[in-house]
Amino acid sequence: MRRLVLVLIGIAMAGCASSKPDKLPLLDRTQQAVHGITAGTARKVDSFFGSADVEEEATISRGRLSVGTQYDEYNDLKKRVRLKARVALPAINDRTSLIFGSGDANELVDGSGDDEVDSLPSRFKDFDDEDWLLGIGYARDANLKRGWSFGAGVELKTPMEPYIRATYRWNKPFGDDWLWRVRPRIFAQSQRGAGLSLTNTLDHAMNANWLLRSRTIAVVEEDVEGVAWTSKLIAYQNLSDESAMSYAIYSTGETDCEVPVRDYGIELRYRRQILREWFFVEFLTYLSWPREFLSEKREPVVGVGIEFEMQFGHWPGRAGQQN
Repeated sequence: MRRLVLVLIGIAMAGCASSKPDKLPLLDRTQQAVHGITAGTARKVDSFFGSADVEEEATISRGRLSVGTQYDEYNDLKKRVRLKARVALPAINDRTSLIFGSGDANELVDGSGDDEVDSLPSRFKDFDDEDWLLGIGYARDANLKRGWSFGAGVELKTPMEPYIRATYRWNKPFGDDWLWRVRPRIFAQSQRGAGLSLTNTLDHAMNANWLLRSRTIAVVEEDVEGVAWTSKLIAYQNLSDESAMSYAIYSTGETDCEVPVRDYGIELRYRRQILREWFFVEFLTYLSWPREFLSEKREPVVGVGIEFEMQFGHWPGRAGQQN
C-alpha cells in the first residue's frame, strides 16, 4: 500500500507521460491494477456461493482510493490512506454486496462517517484511519429509496472485531429543489457494545450551481453516558465541469462530557478533476477552536490539507467508464 501511495503522489506531481507510445500511462495502469484487484477479490468471494465465472463487468460497482495529508498546530502533521469499494455478489443475490476498505471502524459502523461510496465524503476530520474492514451488505434493491438495509462484517485486526448493523432509509422530496433524508441505525460491535445513531440531512438545490446541505448526526452507545453529536452546514458551488468549491461551518461535541462542545469552526475546500475524469485533487483550509479539557484554553487553530483521489468502477453520469 505504501508503494501505491508513493506512485500516486509521484504521478500527481510529475504528470502522466509514458515512455512508450504503445503503453498506457502509469496513472491509467495504476487505476486498472486497483480495479483488477478489487474485482478479483469479489470473484473469489462469490465463487464460494456457486458462481466461479462471474465476469468483472458484473462484479465491480464503484470505489475510491485516496491519499491525503493535513497539518495544524493542534494535531501536527497527519496522513491518511483510504480505500472504499462496494462490489456486487450476483451468485448470492442481486441485492447483496461485498463492502471493504480502510477508515475509522467506529465511524463506518455507527454511520457518523459517510459510508456511502457514492455520497459526498466528509474528509480529513479524523486522520487516525488505520482500520481495515470487510463486510457483507444487503438492501431490498440496488437503488434503495426507502426501507431497511443490513450489514455485517469484521474489523481486520488481532483479535478480529465483528460488527452488525441495520439502517432504515427514509427520503422525502419537497418540490423539485428540497430533499429530506433520515437514517436511523442500530449497530453492535463485539468490544464496543450496542448503540443507536441518527443522521438527519436536508438538501436545497438553489440553482444549477449551488447546493445547500444541513447535516446532523447523533450517536448513543451502551457504555457511554452522553450523546456524541456533529452538526454541519455546507454550501457547494459548481465552478465548472472540472472544479467545485465548498464552504462549511461545523460544531461537534458530546453531552455529559467535561467539555460539551469539543470543536467548532469553518472550512473551505477546492476540488478539481486533473489528468483523468476519475482522478481528483482537493485542497482544504480551515479555522477551528478545539478544546477537550477544562484545563485547556480555547484558541484558534489554522489548518491546511491536500488529498488525491482515484475512482474506479462505474460511477453514475460518467461518460467513459473504465473496466
